[in-house]
Amino acid sequence: MVGRRERLGRSRIGVRSGQLFVPVGRAEVKLRYRSPASPGSVESRARGFRILLDAPAYGVAPGQAAVLYEGDAVVGAGLVASAS
Repeated sequence: MVGRRERLGRSRIGVRSGQLFVPVGRAEVKLRYRSPASPGSVESRARGFRILLDAPAYGVAPGQAAVLYEGDAVVGAGLVASAS
């Protein structure tokens, strides 16, 4: 499909099979190994968590890893289940 770039951005990301290692409200989120981290809010869910990014991310797809950081420490991780 062809469309405007801003329509491809995703700010809400549902993560399944996820685990939060410590309670977090805010974290830096990496959706790709070599991508820069993006700040966002994290909400715990029954089977994972939901990420609400401060700025949209592009190219987010189900099956990708989502890794949460506080500084250099990993505080959560899981697989992207949905993005909107």
